[in-house]
Amino acid sequence: MFKIKSHRCKECAEPLHGRSDKLFCEDACRVKHHRRNNSLSAVKRGVDQVLQKNRTLLSALRKNPFEKLGPEDRAYWLRRQGFDFNFHTHVQLAQDGRMVIMCYDEGYVLEGDGVIPWVERGDMNRSLAPRLLS
Repeated sequence: MFKIKSHRCKECAEPLHGRSDKLFCEDACRVKHHRRNNSLSAVKRGVDQVLQKNRTLLSALRKNPFEKLGPEDRAYWLRRQGFDFNFHTHVQLAQDGRMVIMCYDEGYVLEGDGVIPWVERGDMNRSLAPRLLS
């Protein structure tokens, strides 16, 4: 008599019956297993969405219309647009010793109660925009 090796459900460990490549005893176990194993992915997606939004807002902040705004007004504009100051990818030092808070390739420097956008020069020397230092 030919006997198929018995397998167990990946979620509840009950014996499986039927197809030899079956992994779960029923749909409920399959869904439960998938949700438990992919719940961290949902957290990562949420964090990445916040980081992408922050990056987009920092990129927009470097545009022409915002050059006339002071550091406090820039920070206020970022907050109104939904910028989350708790999320960033890394921190690095500018040439003048100030910390640049980065969100991927966009960044800002804290200036009192406001922010100054940070730009990277074409020659790969990282510093604050020259027009902002004067």
